[in-house]
Amino acid sequence: MADISEQTFEYTPPEALLNSNWFQGSRSARLKYDIWSVGVVMLELMMGSPHVFQISDRTRILMDQHLGGWSEQTKELAYKLRSYMELCILVPGISSQHHGSGSLEQGQFGLASWKCSEESFAHQVKIRDPLKIGFPNLWALRLARQLLVWHPEDRLSVDEALNHPYFQEPM
Repeated sequence: MADISEQTFEYTPPEALLNSNWFQGSRSARLKYDIWSVGVVMLELMMGSPHVFQISDRTRILMDQHLGGWSEQTKELAYKLRSYMELCILVPGISSQHHGSGSLEQGQFGLASWKCSEESFAHQVKIRDPLKIGFPNLWALRLARQLLVWHPEDRLSVDEALNHPYFQEPM
C-alpha cells in the first residue's frame, strides 16, 4: 500500500488526507478510496477542469491572514478542507447516516455557515464550471454527491454506484 506521500493529492479522500494509517482498515474501506477518486473525476468532467477543489483568490487571501506561520503543506490541506466545505462535502461531525438526508440548513447544527443542499452543490459546481453548465441532470448531481461523501462508510459501494439511476436507461 502507498502512504500519503505517494498519493495524488487531488484524488485523495479525506480519510487518507487526515490519517496516515487509513489503508490498514478493511478492504471495503480501501475500495471506498477509489469511489472517492471516481467522484473527483466525475466533477472534473462536469467542470472541465482538473482543479475541482480550488478556492477563490479572495478566500485564499482571507485564510492566509489566519494561517501565518503554518507550513505550505498544512496550508494546502486547509485550502482543500475549505473547498470541501464550500461543496458541502465537509461538515465536521455530521454524517448523513446519522442525520437522515444530510441536507443541513444554516444554523441547524451550527457547523456550516451556508446552506448545504442539492441546489447549493449544483450552484457551486456551475459557478466553478468555465462554461457555466454544471450537471446535465439531477441523477448526475446525486451520483457525484454520493461518491464524494466525507465518511467512507456512507459512500456508495462499487455495486451501488454501478446500479445508480444515473446509469439506468430512461423510462
